[in-house]
Amino acid sequence: MYLNDRSEKIKNLIIKRFAKNKAYLKTCFGDALIDSKQVYNNKKGDKVKAYIYYDINNVLRASCNLSIIEHKVYSLKCIDIDKKGAYFLFGSNIILLMPRDQKSYKLFKDMTYPVGVMLDKDNMLILTTKIREFLSLDHNFKENDIVEGRIYSINKHIGAFVAINNQYDSLLRINELKGVHIEGELLKLRVKEVKEDGKIELTNRKRAYLEIDSDSEKILDYLYENDGLVNLGDKSSPDKIYRIFGLSKSSFKRAIGRLYKEKYIRIFSNKIELIRR
Repeated sequence: MYLNDRSEKIKNLIIKRFAKNKAYLKTCFGDALIDSKQVYNNKKGDKVKAYIYYDINNVLRASCNLSIIEHKVYSLKCIDIDKKGAYFLFGSNIILLMPRDQKSYKLFKDMTYPVGVMLDKDNMLILTTKIREFLSLDHNFKENDIVEGRIYSINKHIGAFVAINNQYDSLLRINELKGVHIEGELLKLRVKEVKEDGKIELTNRKRAYLEIDSDSEKILDYLYENDGLVNLGDKSSPDKIYRIFGLSKSSFKRAIGRLYKEKYIRIFSNKIELIRR
């Protein structure tokens, strides 16, 4: 929402004085400079609604029509960290503060993070890493689409939550997290599943087996989700195969034969193991 759409939340600021091509608004942080063109219909003492922020030179400024959208997620670079919080660069000239209480994980200078924009009680634009409520499940993604997003939260029991295109919420489950990952990391992933409620589950497998039929894919997905092992093999009963995969024994043998030929699995008499790549 732009400023005019959120005007009910924004406090009135008094025009303290005019100068050449600029004016000054009275704020709790001191006088904020604003372009006089934005308040040309006003006079000293009038009240206006405006955002306040600091520019790259640490000058307090105000604006009635910034292009920053409240409750939207942006990928921004952290340029400094101190006891007040972390500072991010928006565009080429706007510095936004993330207060310490809005930081949910450790930040590092010069890294880029997915952050949400908020407005505090004093009209100051601030940032937060707590962005889940700013993300949507209203999307058009489908299974096997390739997407890009940044990790915004990691739960060691569940997995990594990813903000796709800074707009949509998704999950890369813990069994898919290979190696070391951190918040802010940009990942290119495949949509593994879209739930009925719109929730997206991702995989980091590049689906090199696109030409593998659906039966083989079903077995391969099961192996990835179950520590690379299934207690079935050439000698397993048709009933047991059907209970696990919903396949006839002939379909099962055809599918694992293809996976074996493509060097995805090892087949034993009573188990199948995934070959890690």
